[in-house]
Amino acid sequence: MNSASSFKEFYESSFLKGENPMLAKKLSEEFFADFIHYTPLKLELLESYLSGGQIEQFYMLLPDLKYLIEFSDDLNRYWHLLRAYSGALSKLKNDLSVKGAKNLYAYYFSKYGDRRFLRNEHWFEKKRWEFLDEIQNIYSEDQLRQFMIHYQRITKENMTIYTSFLMLFIKDLENLNMPQITIPSIDKVK
Repeated sequence: MNSASSFKEFYESSFLKGENPMLAKKLSEEFFADFIHYTPLKLELLESYLSGGQIEQFYMLLPDLKYLIEFSDDLNRYWHLLRAYSGALSKLKNDLSVKGAKNLYAYYFSKYGDRRFLRNEHWFEKKRWEFLDEIQNIYSEDQLRQFMIHYQRITKENMTIYTSFLMLFIKDLENLNMPQITIPSIDKVK
């Protein structure tokens, strides 16, 4: 619950910067209610884009959830992975050819440089280089088609993981927003 509580504290304090505490309380309650209601709907839309092969729309909507990376390592890790995969697949889809795959590899190679094997390579860097190593080895249209299918499936799987982390985050936030129920002690009941 630590990440959800830090999220709640951050946004509650940002609303308290105003001069009216009652208005701040109302605004923060509305913000959390909207977040809890609309975030699952946004996740459903993202998943429908992936299922429909609309990678570019997925890529364009994903930044709406970027602000959450500050509150959870898991949300951070998977958001960046989804963003990287969907961005690269979207670029590749725009020029779906072996030459396009080679150009995409060259683009990322110029952006990130040659791969350096690190003793404790970061999880994300390892995923990035696995992707680039595979795209570098595409020499036929059939290999390209298989690559696209493979990475669209991987992106869907990672979206499922991201969604599960975000739904747990929302559940934790809901639990934090529940009014405290006082249970009378046994002595008071007698």
